[in-house]
Amino acid sequence: MTRAGGRKYLIAYNGYRSGLGNRVRVVLAAKSLAAFENRTFMYVWPTGRQFGPRFSELWVVDEGRRVSRATSRLLARRYPYVDETLTWLDDRARNQRVWQIRTGGRIRLPAGAQTWQEEFRGLVPVPAIADVVRDFHRDHLAGRPYIGVMIRAHSVSHAKTREISPVEWFVARMQEIRRTDPDVEFFVSCDVPEVQRDVMARVGGCHAQTDKGSYNSTKAVRSAVADLYLLACSGYLLGPYMSSFIHLSEYLSGDVLRLETAKTGPPDHVDFRTAGIVLDPLKPYVR
Repeated sequence: MTRAGGRKYLIAYNGYRSGLGNRVRVVLAAKSLAAFENRTFMYVWPTGRQFGPRFSELWVVDEGRRVSRATSRLLARRYPYVDETLTWLDDRARNQRVWQIRTGGRIRLPAGAQTWQEEFRGLVPVPAIADVVRDFHRDHLAGRPYIGVMIRAHSVSHAKTREISPVEWFVARMQEIRRTDPDVEFFVSCDVPEVQRDVMARVGGCHAQTDKGSYNSTKAVRSAVADLYLLACSGYLLGPYMSSFIHLSEYLSGDVLRLETAKTGPPDHVDFRTAGIVLDPLKPYVR
């Protein structure tokens, strides 16, 4: 990292095991803070067996802003990691050449900074993902309201998520909604193919991507990003408790969707029509 005329930097650090939701939230919030503080933004986005794709393989972003974990850890000897609270941000910190934010939490952006959700809605998926979203939406979902369902069933998912949001809760809830509205259709996103097939067979009237690839591989994460947009194009969401992934779809929709989890309890009436119909599935916030 060159000194380049006294330039100052902000580096967002993601852990090797961090999931997609946490990575996106940390990187984009740190990017917003860097712009607000007039710092050059960079980020750590580790890849490997635990998480396959680079950020630039999911959305159109500047790959040149990526730095390695090794570089970040070496810098940490002189510029220690700081957290999401920003309680450390004072005049002394502003004179430091490098800030490194390491957190899985929500960075508490100052008033006046662009929200990371706005940054997120501004991202453009890479063509390989955009084509899948457009084609699937056109062939199965376009022109009518539907309910998005996201199920976390994989063994690596948070234990609390699987305990409070078991597969049977989703099946029972979908069947209950079907009894009230026989014509309702569902888009299902699930991280275990066998579970996805079983749910679709038991409920009926469901659509879902198949052949998504092995868990957290580049193919699988790309499929998950496509699912994010297709969920966001729905009119109502059923999702797992304690999952950052489903909230990404809420934000993509422009926060017009209601999210129901096993923890929130069912409303008196599931309204999946009022949110409106999405014309461009890559812009689910426009209806």
